[in-house]
Amino acid sequence: MKKIFCLVMVIIALTLISCQVAKTKMFEKFKGGEGQKLESDVVVSFKLVASHIIEVEAEINGSIQTIVLDTGGLTMLDKSIADSLKMELISIPQNNVQLAETDEIKLQDVTVNRLKMGVIDFRKMFKFQHSGMIGSDYLRFFQSEFNYQKQTITFRNSQKLKKRTNKDLLMDIEIIFPYFPTVDVRINSKKTLPGLINTGLHYAFVLPISWMENLSEEEKNGLIEADGFFAKWPTPTPPKSYLCKMDEIRFGGIVLKDISVIFAELPAFLQQEVVLIGKYFLENYITILDYPKRQVMFTEVYNNNYTLAYSAGIMISRKDDKFDITGIWKNSPAAEFGITSDTELQAINGKSHAEISQKEIMEMLMNKKVAKFYLTILRDDREDEILLRKRDLFE
Repeated sequence: MKKIFCLVMVIIALTLISCQVAKTKMFEKFKGGEGQKLESDVVVSFKLVASHIIEVEAEINGSIQTIVLDTGGLTMLDKSIADSLKMELISIPQNNVQLAETDEIKLQDVTVNRLKMGVIDFRKMFKFQHSGMIGSDYLRFFQSEFNYQKQTITFRNSQKLKKRTNKDLLMDIEIIFPYFPTVDVRINSKKTLPGLINTGLHYAFVLPISWMENLSEEEKNGLIEADGFFAKWPTPTPPKSYLCKMDEIRFGGIVLKDISVIFAELPAFLQQEVVLIGKYFLENYITILDYPKRQVMFTEVYNNNYTLAYSAGIMISRKDDKFDITGIWKNSPAAEFGITSDTELQAINGKSHAEISQKEIMEMLMNKKVAKFYLTILRDDREDEILLRKRDLFE
């Protein structure tokens, strides 16, 4: 945990100058990298882990590694992998940070040379077995098309995007520090915030808690607070989460009405208020990001059934060899049953920890076509099976 915070602080320290353009240029010098021109389109298949994490096979200095790809992250490597590859490390002792300058990172024939990767205890920190992460600092050299239905990313050389059908929604993006792609998001017709296209997030929309001050008194009174949390990043203070129904979220030609969002403590390295736009929105579209041309195009291909409002009010994760209840919405069906984050969960719909995946859990919790489910809990030293029925939490 200390290392990730130190890495963040180094990034911030290296860019503490007043002009945003100067910040980006300095970071590019610090991060390095050179994307190689593609001879043709390259289609890279991926797997979805835990319902939303994009997993790909990458070749790092000639070694094949299973790695996460995240538009809302930076390229980094687990320290054990860097050691096994005998990578030369650049140390910044005063900040307890290490970097590794790679010879070559490849996703099939998509190559970036001499990109510096952060070296951290990635597996321990993120609780994944992956070797590391490929982020927007790698993607920034290309045009990339994300198709969740086919589970593919198509890489192309940068070229100006053009609408092909009336379903195409083309808009400009702004790259906020360091390389994150954002669109202008208008919330309740009140204020525009950068919306970070974040493939590493499962929820459709997460807003910063600081933005809650812009809500009306009626909207504030309608907030649902969590016991525990539903969205969390490393923060120096205990995380909080709130559920809110927004009248409208709008960006480009996309207009969403009566949309439920989560307010949470966002990562400190973003350094500004942003809206995070995640997988449960993105999977409804083919999303084409062109970093060099500063464009994005959304083409609707699907309409999922995920919702935050119609819920039993509980978040469950598989952790090590047990279930972990991370959050309960207050006054929800789960709260009314007396379930808390300390409740010991033995089974879900009769399935033990070893018999159910995180993807199945998320499908059960968030798919509005699933109206009820069973939890087996340990209460007073005996197992008790309870039936949780979903309802609209805002009614």
